[in-house]
Amino acid sequence: MKNITISVIQFSQYHKIEPQFVIDLYQNGLVVLHERNQEYFIEEDDLTIVEKFIQFHYDLGVNIEGLEVIDHLLKQIDRLQKQIK
Repeated sequence: MKNITISVIQFSQYHKIEPQFVIDLYQNGLVVLHERNQEYFIEEDDLTIVEKFIQFHYDLGVNIEGLEVIDHLLKQIDRLQKQIK
């Protein structure tokens, strides 16, 4: 089964954000992007987390470093919830 991807440029235009923000997320290890023909693409499975980061950053003013902390804490909560079950 082939993974469905969307161009970072198209995604950014849709959300009315700068493509560099998504690339910054990638460069800080917060999302996985794929590069083809000098263009970055987001996998469909990662769209939800990128949209969450957009909300935190643009609506709440959280910077990239803060997003890293939030990501770490959310992953830690998820691990702990799985241990409880």
